Amino acid sequence: LDFSFPVLLTLLWIAIQFSSSMEREWREWQQTSAPSQSITVVQIMQSSLITFTFGTILVLMLALAHFDVLQKLGFRLNDLRQQLRDGTVGFLLALLPVIALLLLTYPFRSEESLHPFFLLLKAQPHLSTISWIFISAVIIAPLFEELIYRVLFQGWLERLLPPVAAILVSSFIFSVVHGFPDCIPLFPLALVLGTLFYYRRSYFAIVVTHALFNAINLAQALANQQNSF
Repeated sequence: LDFSFPVLLTLLWIAIQFSSSMEREWREWQQTSAPSQSITVVQIMQSSLITFTFGTILVLMLALAHFDVLQKLGFRLNDLRQQLRDGTVGFLLALLPVIALLLLTYPFRSEESLHPFFLLLKAQPHLSTISWIFISAVIIAPLFEELIYRVLFQGWLERLLPPVAAILVSSFIFSVVHGFPDCIPLFPLALVLGTLFYYRRSYFAIVVTHALFNAINLAQALANQQNSF
């Protein structure tokens, strides 16, 4: 993927997310930040709308700038069953290392380090809350993050670096922006996503892998919520 305006916007977005993550981690390390604050359903709705709109704009600009190579960037409708199968296999391959690292990082997890979605779920376990968290985490996030980190960022890095290096760099950045300790178990997932995208060149497949992972996390959170009653 050649450098273009969609790539520039992607790099700016990643830079903002990366710097925000580093600042947040530094403040937590200095013990000057407050515990994670829950968000509202309205904020999730607004964030989902903004993210979806920005992602749509990126895809449209990508189509205008690189229409002739869209299929090579993973946007293809052929062999959908195979793409679905590849995405499912990717999820299964990532599952064991992710679970292992989740267990290893358990001592570092606390109420303060919970994702804001889970804090909201604990405070307001209503159908509307669950529905919007599902839309945001299982649909919007995989669509947007795979577009940003794999299609655009990794696709551009592959023009500059060897494939292994491009996958490692994009996976590292993707993991770090999610903060500690989540970045550790997310790294093998990111490696699987990057490798799957490189070899299969399927946007649909990596979105499926990512969506299944987030769906399992949400299901586990809901199960824990039920067990707490």
